Amino acid sequence: MSHRTIAIIGGGIGGIAAGITLLRAGFAVKVFERASQLREVGSGVSLWPNGTGILEELGVLPSILSQGQLGTHFLLRSDSGALLMNIKTAEADTPTVCVHRADLLRALADAFPQEHVCLGHDLAGAQVIGKKVHLQFSNQNSFVCDGVVGADGIYSRVRNMLVSAEHPSYRGYAVFRGLVDLHPSIPAGHNGESWGSGQRFGFLAIGKNKVCWYATANTSDPQHLADQGKELLQNIFSSWHRPIPEMVAATDPSTILVNSACDVRPFRSGVGPVTLLGDAAHALTPNLGKGAGMALEDAFVLAKCLGSRNTVAEGFRLYESLRFPHTRSAVLRSRWLGQVGQWEGRIAVSVRNAITRLLPAQLFECHSTVTERTAALTGGLLLNADLGV
Repeated sequence: MSHRTIAIIGGGIGGIAAGITLLRAGFAVKVFERASQLREVGSGVSLWPNGTGILEELGVLPSILSQGQLGTHFLLRSDSGALLMNIKTAEADTPTVCVHRADLLRALADAFPQEHVCLGHDLAGAQVIGKKVHLQFSNQNSFVCDGVVGADGIYSRVRNMLVSAEHPSYRGYAVFRGLVDLHPSIPAGHNGESWGSGQRFGFLAIGKNKVCWYATANTSDPQHLADQGKELLQNIFSSWHRPIPEMVAATDPSTILVNSACDVRPFRSGVGPVTLLGDAAHALTPNLGKGAGMALEDAFVLAKCLGSRNTVAEGFRLYESLRFPHTRSAVLRSRWLGQVGQWEGRIAVSVRNAITRLLPAQLFECHSTVTERTAALTGGLLLNADLGV
């Protein structure tokens, strides 16, 4: 199938990873990115073994390890600092790593030939004609391909143009993100999240002596909270345990990012030679820390499926059937965890914390091997396919 041409719309983490896997599987690939350069907006990202196992397959894990920080424990605490759960994150055969999103994208981009990337291409129109997809860009360029993969994020144009209009659903809280120097009280490899009443605060050490932090607050009007910025965060978290107040105080207010916590119902099936990947297919609320890892999973499974079928449409449908149970479960689990974490009121918070303290941390730990995870991702059907990924 090396004569088949696949267009990927979106040059983020998922799009570039898909480009790598499909190119290695023998397809002709073009990645179209609307921006004038490949870039990631945000701060840190956690890569659990599901993600680092795939990065190892792609040959970019050493670069990520040199840029980021290994994670060995994830500590869940109350706002006073009382330990609720200690989740070990160093038990699998590939590590948990936290890294800046820009460093992750850069490592992937370095592994993908730049002649396959078309920058400054903003998708303006798309149409399936027969077995081909015709793409039109706002710069007047056009492209005809055998299949298109929408990797263009939560507000995906590919999804809205070629699959079905699906609007993100707001889940009732705002998410703040910032970047500061590593606080000396944070042990190496220890990340964590603390739960209060309608608010949470978490942090990830991402290497280069930096920590990215995130905070949540219940609100019906996220923009109103965004306008208050750092002052609001200092008021909310001033009495929380160390080093939370210190991290907020050390953050440059102009660098604080604010987003609404949203998710998108996972799509079940594309149409003809069209499919979706990453947030375009299954945007999660940011509670599991698996968004980037799931996009890497998508890229891996997509290449396996396309290489095992005679037509692009057949490969896309197999990919979607394998991914849907995983993505639906992740979206629902992340939504539920966010709801529980955002509970308000003394009684509700006390009950939540007590139950969390009783739960075994092993429920949330990963002990599986790369082979076992690959079998789960591909339904055990494609492990012996020699696709170069």
